[in-house]
Amino acid sequence: MSMSTALSGLMAAQTEISATSHNIANVGTVGFRGSRVEFADVFSSSPMSNQRTAVGSGVNVQRVAQDYTQGNVVTTGNLLDLAIEGQGFFAIQQAPVGAAMAGETRFTRAGAFNMDSTGRVVNASGDSLLAWPVGLDGVALTNQLSQAVPLTIPAELGAPTPTSTVELQVDLPSDDAMLGQQDAVPPTNAFDPDDPTSYAFRTAIPIFDAAGMPQEAEAYFFKVSGPDPITAETVYELRLMVEGQELAPTDPLILPRVTFDGAGAITAGGSLDFGPGGLTVDLGGSRLIDDPFVVQSASHDGAPAGGLTNLELDAAGGVWATYGDMGRRPMGQIALVNFANTQGLKVQGKASFGSTSDSGPPIAGAPGTPGFGNLRPGALERSNVELTEELVNLISAQRNYQASAKAMETSTSLMQTIMNIRS
Repeated sequence: MSMSTALSGLMAAQTEISATSHNIANVGTVGFRGSRVEFADVFSSSPMSNQRTAVGSGVNVQRVAQDYTQGNVVTTGNLLDLAIEGQGFFAIQQAPVGAAMAGETRFTRAGAFNMDSTGRVVNASGDSLLAWPVGLDGVALTNQLSQAVPLTIPAELGAPTPTSTVELQVDLPSDDAMLGQQDAVPPTNAFDPDDPTSYAFRTAIPIFDAAGMPQEAEAYFFKVSGPDPITAETVYELRLMVEGQELAPTDPLILPRVTFDGAGAITAGGSLDFGPGGLTVDLGGSRLIDDPFVVQSASHDGAPAGGLTNLELDAAGGVWATYGDMGRRPMGQIALVNFANTQGLKVQGKASFGSTSDSGPPIAGAPGTPGFGNLRPGALERSNVELTEELVNLISAQRNYQASAKAMETSTSLMQTIMNIRS
């Protein structure tokens, strides 16, 4: 009997050493919850035994209890680092195992999140943070955990706008001596972007395609005619090159020319149309002057999809994103979860837990509401393990182990004494 009693003490002390070692190993794990071993004595007796002389039969492990006290909250500066100050857990969904299978929902206090390539807010294991869908006012459309979805913040929002009009304001010289390498008026050779003698000036212009991507585009000018005894007008012709290809006029019967009067103002060709898509070059404000060629301004009406420029998280769990000049848009409301019996949760590793029949079903709520803590963006909750206390517990468990080993040694010695008795 004494041998089995000592053995139970050894096993109990070993369990406590293992639990303490596990706590010490995870002292730096974000959101880790420490644990402690709870023991119960083993006492067996029969109705006919004398209770005043009954002796216990050792010890067993009653349970390994989790410590859900608040850990220290430290500021990180990373907006997607989230800490809960008070009660509650984040709900996270594991990455799907199959193409059509949703991953298991787990619960954690570890709030180190970031965005993946698809815009999902995930932790280091790739598990998605769950949030409720919201209306345009940022108010959650539901409060049921079953209707929470992975929080997604796309890098772009809205549809791109291809360029339809380029506003190009230039000053063109009236003096033929300022025509660059153009060899004659009009040029001797047909227009060729590789032949500098076939044009006078060129300038890059901004153009976006249908996908909202910038294209390489240039405008080329060459002088066609100048004032003569019959007319005081000066005519320049415009050619467009887009991605290395010349863009022909929309109407092949109309040459893309702009005409200036003797005072240098445009009298014809202030708006020129190119390509089958109808790209318009608006030369309004351009002048003919006695100075070299100058581009005064160049702009267009194309635009890419709105890019993410700012991200905000409030204490109530609301996530707001700003895309270009589109203003703030609500992305979702982070859901928190609590349980009637947190000690009934199943430890699943990676500082996460699963619900069981002992814990009760998850109870969902918004941060800051009754029963749930506040959300602190840009911060993390560290492990709640107190290292000094764990080291003391380790020394105590070691002594308990040594004492039980000594008790076993004593029991062995007694048995050996009995075996040595001779008749």
